[in-house]
Amino acid sequence: MKPESSMRYALWLVVLILLLSVPMTAAGHEAHHDAEVTQENKDAARGIQATTAQQPEVVDPGEWVQEKSGAYIPLDAVFKNERGETVTLQHLIDRPTLLLPVYYSCPKSCSFDLANLADAVRKTSHTPGSFRVISMSFNAEETHQLAARVRPNYTQLLSKDFPENGWAFLTGDNDNIRKVTQAIGYSFKRKDDATYIHPSAMAVLDQDGRIIKYVYGSFIPGDVDLALSEAAKGTPATSIRRFLAFCFSSDPRQNQQVFTILKLGTVALLAIGAVFFLFFLRKKKTKPPNT
Repeated sequence: MKPESSMRYALWLVVLILLLSVPMTAAGHEAHHDAEVTQENKDAARGIQATTAQQPEVVDPGEWVQEKSGAYIPLDAVFKNERGETVTLQHLIDRPTLLLPVYYSCPKSCSFDLANLADAVRKTSHTPGSFRVISMSFNAEETHQLAARVRPNYTQLLSKDFPENGWAFLTGDNDNIRKVTQAIGYSFKRKDDATYIHPSAMAVLDQDGRIIKYVYGSFIPGDVDLALSEAAKGTPATSIRRFLAFCFSSDPRQNQQVFTILKLGTVALLAIGAVFFLFFLRKKKTKPPNT
């Protein structure tokens, strides 16, 4: 590459860095709003209730999920299913089971978690009926009537041969909810506006209610498939410690801070690349010609 061409590329790179370092304006906010609308349209098309969810914040899983692989969950915990029937976990867990704590009135990430889980279940290589799925509300104020209303939004995304009773939507009282969430090391916090701060994390159990591993974040089909295979073996396995998707604050100033951090990180990476590129050009230019 000629020195003139190299310098031209370097200048373009510097210009790009300067553009990225410009503070975020209303246009950036408008683009984020458009992304929200697109997601809402997609949810509506798939039969999922419209949601005002923001993109999930990323935090350390260890702050909200203390993994307890190898421990057993309390199978005597009592809940109501979406039909209003009183059931125990022992009644439900008789095969490998995916246990997802959520709350059904969540205006943020729970809708995405449930939809992603439904997609992963639909794509699994495991035979429908060889495992169970349990959604458990950690909001004691929610009723089985609400669970019954939201359930079809996600079960309709499953394959036609998935058993009708293969996915239970549970509600319960504070004592039984706490027994289960503490057993799996799952933390959540109620806010003043009656919403919850909570992680997106799922415990995978074997047929005896033993915790085999955890799945985090967007519930990638491959991760869920692998977790079910390990649950079928019944041997606790190491979880993939992905960054944990987390319910995002509705405070726009906090959202702005996250976008600013991401932008500055991108600028820093480009700046480092530009420095190395310019150093390489200078070194090449000062290198004596071969004799």
